[in-house]
Amino acid sequence: MQTVARLCLVFIAALFAAASEEVSLQACYDGHRWFDLREAIRGKQVHPLYRGAAASAFNDIRQAEKYLKATIRGASDPGEAEEAHLVLASLYTRLGRFGNVIKQYQRVLRLSPERSDIRNVCELFAVFGRYPDQSVGRKQRTTIRWTRRRTGLTIPVSVNSRPVDWIIDTGANISMISESEARMLGISVHKLSAKASDLAGGKTPVGAAVGDKLRIGKCDLRNVPLLVLPDSQPPMDELPRGERGIIGLPVLLALGTLRWSADGTFEIGGSSSTGASQTLCFDELLPIVRVEWEGKPLDFVLDTGNVAGTQLWERFAQEHRDLIQEHGVKAKEWLATVAGSGYREVVRIPGLRLRIGGLEIALRPGNVFLRPVGGEHHHGLLGMDLLSQAREVTIDFRSMSVGLR
Repeated sequence: MQTVARLCLVFIAALFAAASEEVSLQACYDGHRWFDLREAIRGKQVHPLYRGAAASAFNDIRQAEKYLKATIRGASDPGEAEEAHLVLASLYTRLGRFGNVIKQYQRVLRLSPERSDIRNVCELFAVFGRYPDQSVGRKQRTTIRWTRRRTGLTIPVSVNSRPVDWIIDTGANISMISESEARMLGISVHKLSAKASDLAGGKTPVGAAVGDKLRIGKCDLRNVPLLVLPDSQPPMDELPRGERGIIGLPVLLALGTLRWSADGTFEIGGSSSTGASQTLCFDELLPIVRVEWEGKPLDFVLDTGNVAGTQLWERFAQEHRDLIQEHGVKAKEWLATVAGSGYREVVRIPGLRLRIGGLEIALRPGNVFLRPVGGEHHHGLLGMDLLSQAREVTIDFRSMSVGLR
């Protein structure tokens, strides 16, 4: 009897351990902590949703589709299928495959017809879905010149055979132009009732358009989706004619590898960083870079379009309350958003030394923004103020790594 009792206790303990592990995986998934989820599932048999979400986060398209479609086929409740459809929709959006995006969102609405947020994006993406998917024609390694302006890092681009200079912005989910830039380039704009939002809680009305031909150096893209912003809205109101454009994630991802140096050279499509640690992932439509501070990992939104300054967010404040209480001073910081500019409340700390892509960079001071600025899942937003301290920056979407030196 004692042997049976011991066996029962061992069996019950195993059940509790399995349940605890599942809770831990769910916590990583719910918290959008993709680096942690990747490590937690390594070498284990887990629900295909976790494996598919991790594959999508690290841009493993084939594995993401395999496991997410398996989740949909074997879903035990509608919620599982809905989650898998949403992860696939984000993956296809990054790739510029909007026909597939619409199909995923339509399936979500069949499962949850009350979701107004999905209806909002469906109106926008339905325009893109009328055109062929974004595609890459010729793509050769090429070096061009970049220019640092007050509004960001700009490079020469040809749109429908017209030369322009547009901003490189990893924080833009989709490339953007102003209404006047669209007219200048002969691009038809579809009016929408949908609105676009930013990471500071701002919203603005937008239109939608598709650029037939876009050339960057020796790289040619077709059917590039574009959000169209009013000329009166930031950042378009600060930009001159011929520069009212922002190159967003689907285009940058298609280019593969981006490398720029302090001497003004900008390289596209160079060799991948073979063997580099994967310090880059995607959270839905946002690139996330993992950095270190005092040996601790921190996850930041990588935003090359942010020139105002790196931001610390709510998650950083929650995890480092003692630092905030001991050294924090209340202040206000000027912030421009798509809905307008204004002062926002911050808690200012003296600064941090962050290790980013192998290089130690100083953040001075550190501004901890209060909500609605930022999101709950990441420690902050890493901008050009830190990246500009490096002699060379490499963002490699093939090896999913960021390197600084």
